Amino acid sequence: MVRKFRLGQSRDAHELDAPDAYAREGRAQSKRRQQTAEKLATEAEVHDSESMLLLPDASPWAHLQEATLVCRHSQIVDLELEGRVPLRATLAGKLKGVKLVVGDRVRFSPVPVEAADPGLPQAQVVAVLPRRTLLKRGGIDDREPWQLICANADELWACAAVVDPPLRPGLLERAQTLALAAGMGFRVIVTKRDRASVRDTLPELDPLRAQGLPILETSVKTGQGLDAFRDLLRGRSVVLVGHSGVGKSSLVNAVAPDHNLRTGDVSRYGTGRQTTTSARWLPAGPDATLIDTPGIRTLSVRGFPRTLLPTVFPEFPAEWIEDPMALDPEDEALGLDYPERLQSLQRLWAEMEERNPNQNVHR
Repeated sequence: MVRKFRLGQSRDAHELDAPDAYAREGRAQSKRRQQTAEKLATEAEVHDSESMLLLPDASPWAHLQEATLVCRHSQIVDLELEGRVPLRATLAGKLKGVKLVVGDRVRFSPVPVEAADPGLPQAQVVAVLPRRTLLKRGGIDDREPWQLICANADELWACAAVVDPPLRPGLLERAQTLALAAGMGFRVIVTKRDRASVRDTLPELDPLRAQGLPILETSVKTGQGLDAFRDLLRGRSVVLVGHSGVGKSSLVNAVAPDHNLRTGDVSRYGTGRQTTTSARWLPAGPDATLIDTPGIRTLSVRGFPRTLLPTVFPEFPAEWIEDPMALDPEDEALGLDYPERLQSLQRLWAEMEERNPNQNVHR
């Protein structure tokens, strides 16, 4: 009888059950086999998600000049020096596995400290300085517990359009959670204000107003709020996030027309068309910087601590936040002015509980 095997399976696989199957394998082979077996058994590797964000010690390179990373192209990076002077450099070998993001402060050598291809830029980045802030969201891949957005920014501004696409408070609550976790300031930028009546007070934002969160209403078409936008931007580096089509690129073009970013309309399905494909470092004056990010569908909070929730939902008592799943948002006895807020709390609470396979502890 001819034995059949699955695709990719060795014809000798059935012999591995024999007692002497591993008698001749070396110690390294045995260790690799055991690790592979453990991975197959658990269907995931176990990693410490925080250790993945650690940076190599930069102190040996303290004598070198600093720069800001504004873009990464695989092993080549674009830097910004003092005075907005651009420079292209390569990465030293020990940094090729480090997760670098827009806004990282680095130290570089004008000449290679390691062997480099003569055809590549000769400046070489050798160290990454500790990050003052790090904006990240929960990962969606089992091997990547975090998706890094940018580093060392001062504030996160969440853009929300009045219409096209419709205003979604749930994204604002998620953005506020990410800003709190990163230690950044938070502000809501309402776009396309000309598309709604002046009498429309946008009641969807009332819970955020009750918290005292700053909200700026703008319109690129009429110019409403643009002067205030420029004033708030001075002396800061600011990250813009929002759904595709809310008008982030239009805002950037209005306050920094030299960049002339491509803009897109809303599709026939009511969603925006993405025109930004990666985070971009955009100078908006001598001391102001905008970091424009691609349009997002959602901001995952998986892996973030639930201790952030009382700040995001201050109107709820502590016992509700401790276990909101036992409550019914439609229960009139609760006396909720905005049942949607309790639904949002339940969604974030449950998502934070989801254990990323790369995290060895529950958050």
